[in-house]
Amino acid sequence: MVVVLLIPIANNAWISLHEWSLVGDEAPRFIGLDNYVEILQTPRWRNTLLRTGLYVVLTVSAQVLLGFLIALLLHRHFPNAKVARMLLLMPMMISEVVVGNIWRLLLNFNGGLFNWFLGLVGIDPVFWLGPGRAFWSVVAVDIWQNTPFVTLVLFAAMQTLPSELLEAASIDGARRWQQVRSVIMPMIQPAFLLVLMFQTMFAIRSFSTIWLLTEGGPGNETSLLAIDVFRAALQSYDVGLGAALSWCLLLLSLGITILYIRWLKRDPLV
Repeated sequence: MVVVLLIPIANNAWISLHEWSLVGDEAPRFIGLDNYVEILQTPRWRNTLLRTGLYVVLTVSAQVLLGFLIALLLHRHFPNAKVARMLLLMPMMISEVVVGNIWRLLLNFNGGLFNWFLGLVGIDPVFWLGPGRAFWSVVAVDIWQNTPFVTLVLFAAMQTLPSELLEAASIDGARRWQQVRSVIMPMIQPAFLLVLMFQTMFAIRSFSTIWLLTEGGPGNETSLLAIDVFRAALQSYDVGLGAALSWCLLLLSLGITILYIRWLKRDPLV
């Protein structure tokens, strides 16, 4: 743990306190917290932080809501339930690189499947990855890919619920939605905590799929923290600024996770 985790983290923190460019012959220069001050004062980096926060809120909330509703559906017995579960869980089995390439083809302006369907009903093609739409397109792709994980975790939690509780609630006259609100949701709160933390961390560090779809464009419309870390450190060769951005990403992830834990720990069932 010390070799593969703690030392690299400490080294990255030390690098973030330097003006360190891989271009030129100048030696790294210690500048303290100037990289962090630049991030907070520069409109571009502030916008990146806000955009990342919005992206996390939109994707995680949609994934948890849809995943919970789909898990409720799968929890009920119906014909071909196993086939439905397999199909609904397939997106999470596909690698991010494959997902990015598939959706880039589907959303392509010329010849993309979505625009082909629009053409069948007489609607002009839409530039799905263009200005004003690119951000919402990558949000939709992330929701499509990661909702199955939420579904899997919540469905597994529902499978462990004592059937006697639901039967007792039904006998007492509780409707289906009342059973969900008063029995199922309180009992699976630890699973909610798990998916909230995992999905938040996944969303904050989103990179591969967005990079393949838009490379952070058009302009900086889909540029999140992880993409700016890559751009700063590996395209502009400013490793000091890249390290500082990566720490912003880590601190944002930890801060949100702590809020989740404190919020859900108020309930004695967690």
